[in-house]
Amino acid sequence: SRRLFERNVFAMPIVFPTVPRGTARIRVMISASHSAADLEQGLEAFQQVGKELGVI
Repeated sequence: SRRLFERNVFAMPIVFPTVPRGTARIRVMISASHSAADLEQGLEAFQQVGKELGVI
């Protein structure tokens, strides 16, 4: 989530004990006030960070 935040995407990590060990997640909040450009920028950030971390 830190790397996403550096790209202007606010995403909260969901980690143990909220979820079982080894099943961490990232939660984002999308609202009607986000534009199509905002969503595109967020998706690009997820893609960049995912590739950097080797998860996609």
